[in-house]
Amino acid sequence: MEILAARLRTSLNARDVDAFRSLVAEDAMWGEDPNHPRTCHNRNDIIATYKRLLDEGVDARVVDTTTGPGGVACTLEVQWPEGGRTERGPTIYQSFLVVDGLVTRVQGHDDPDLARAAIAT
Repeated sequence: MEILAARLRTSLNARDVDAFRSLVAEDAMWGEDPNHPRTCHNRNDIIATYKRLLDEGVDARVVDTTTGPGGVACTLEVQWPEGGRTERGPTIYQSFLVVDGLVTRVQGHDDPDLARAAIAT
């Protein structure tokens, strides 16, 4: 899991879409509610959303990772473009749930403890 954490950090910080794509399972999901309009339902959705955010000028840096049996929790520092979304602050927490070495689910969390709890099992 440590190697995957390092690869996630490297690919996201380098804004390397292809490297990030290689870490995500084809049937991965990003979001909590499958019916929410911003939920991504597969790897192509996740990559399209990631590319869109980059194109909009969002700059996110992974500043910390924690690994657990279920995946990788990341702390990201985000700079939103002028007039961009602000419902999440400059610091956000995400968990990358992993099965068979690939990210199968990405979840956003309100604090680091919740992100770490998501990967604890």
